[in-house]
Amino acid sequence: MFSKIIAIIMSLVMSVSGTAFSLLGTAIDSIFELVCGIPYTSSALKDDFLNAIEVENVGFIDSETGYVKDTLAVFIDPDLSFYDRLDVLKSFGGTVIGWCAPAELYIIKTFGMTHDEALERCEKIQATEGVALAMPLYLSKTEEQVTPDDPFDYEIADDFINTENPIVWDELNPGGRNWWLEAIHAREAWDYESYFQPVNIGVLDSGFDVTHPELEGKISFPNSKRAQKNRSSAHGCHVAGIIAANRNNATGISGICDNANLICVDWNPDLFQFWFTEIAIYFGFTEVVQAGAKVINLSLGISSSVTNDKASYYDRRLKPMATTLTMASLLSKGYDFVVVQSAGNGNSLGLPIDSTNNGHFTAVTENNVYTGKHDVSTEEILGRILSVSAANNGMYGTYYLAGYSNVGKYVDIAAPGTDIFSCCDPWYGEYTYMSGTSMSAPCVTGVAGLIWSVNPDFTGIEVADILVNSTDTVAKISEFNVYIYDLDVMEYPMLNAKLAVEEAIRRTDDTVGTIKGIVLAEGADLIEFGGISYTVLSDGSFSFVAPAGNGVAVIKNASGEEIGSFELDFTAGETVDLGNI
Repeated sequence: MFSKIIAIIMSLVMSVSGTAFSLLGTAIDSIFELVCGIPYTSSALKDDFLNAIEVENVGFIDSETGYVKDTLAVFIDPDLSFYDRLDVLKSFGGTVIGWCAPAELYIIKTFGMTHDEALERCEKIQATEGVALAMPLYLSKTEEQVTPDDPFDYEIADDFINTENPIVWDELNPGGRNWWLEAIHAREAWDYESYFQPVNIGVLDSGFDVTHPELEGKISFPNSKRAQKNRSSAHGCHVAGIIAANRNNATGISGICDNANLICVDWNPDLFQFWFTEIAIYFGFTEVVQAGAKVINLSLGISSSVTNDKASYYDRRLKPMATTLTMASLLSKGYDFVVVQSAGNGNSLGLPIDSTNNGHFTAVTENNVYTGKHDVSTEEILGRILSVSAANNGMYGTYYLAGYSNVGKYVDIAAPGTDIFSCCDPWYGEYTYMSGTSMSAPCVTGVAGLIWSVNPDFTGIEVADILVNSTDTVAKISEFNVYIYDLDVMEYPMLNAKLAVEEAIRRTDDTVGTIKGIVLAEGADLIEFGGISYTVLSDGSFSFVAPAGNGVAVIKNASGEEIGSFELDFTAGETVDLGNI
């Protein structure tokens, strides 16, 4: 019977749609939803239910966690046919009101239940053949601490980068509004821009100003629905600016990965919607991945609502299972990505706790990875998640963990997070300073974008490996930081864009070698070789990766005038230290 219905539906769709393949999937899903109650294709998403959560439907579990009394989330095994999927979903007795088909996730409206009753019902559902995971729809009250509570200054800065007030760079002693770019050696990474290809970066944050002079033309949305939902905010603009602000408009700031297209999702609930459910992150994450995002930034978390040193059991155990099952579903369909999330800014008292208490992707450990029937290993999941702590500027190339930053053995890397100058919502001024791990994460995201833009064939695991292991310094533990809980506090590798990009080039191009030395000529600013200009630091030191060969390298000052030259002759894979020249 169903096969006949499907044949009729397909015939009708083809007659209406013709060869308009891009519209065919949507048309098929619309008709199947009307006739069968669920979509047919593996790319369908429907999240209207997120806006229909009413206060009276919310039950409290504890001070940190709530749930929707009459709604469940069910993940279906990937090998089920459409017919079997339909039979399984109908067997639950509820109504399917939403879906994220790429993750095999379906939202079921049922009757009101206590939390214990909901867990019992989920246990029975999960025992059904074909069900990978069933769980209540967990949520939390939408308050400021839902994203890390970043202290920031709305005053408009008056020291913009422009031709009349050029910025002075000093990577050896970072300072001023661009200290974070100096600290990660961004300018030296940009020397290799001839290697950079366009790259898509996903950003899940509060809304974005698509008309900001630094972001205009750089922001897109997965679909028109997401574009309409977007509401500009200071936080989202700041994060987006760190990643990809325009480097060539002679004003404001420079983003790390200027060659990125930002695929953005405003994760905030709609106006007058006071509850935020974890499921919203899965939907937003899936949408940006489907739209082509290779690196996904989440400058958000739940640690600021944690009252002590541990989030709830559901945040630490059940939710990570759903998170990793979503990742596994997408990976098994051929998508690849790296997820970058802020480690969090402490608990409700502002005291650092373990980063795994920040929820979402940071909560994932080897003990709670769940991939169901997908042929995806624990290592493939963990290797694509980067948790980022915040670093302060200790001057003269030293960096310390910020006192507000969460820590722990699952933190992967540290990046500048305090007094970061970036874009702002125009309501408060176009630029401002903010602090927090919310600022550190996009620094890492921007560099991950550069790595992937060097070689689009890298896997997500390769990108993460290059990023974490390409560094020559660490964020130290400050004696002034207060850690009152039993924590694994350690030094973390400090983000270095230059070294990461150079390692990406080495792994991509086996014809390159490395040159380094110290220019003694006063005023040296760059070295030009093979048509590319390489940065000379304030002490005259330099190092760069270039295609092997021989020729003359020209030394120039900041005005572009030649002040010296030297001969180069080196082979592939060779590192040549020229010493003083």
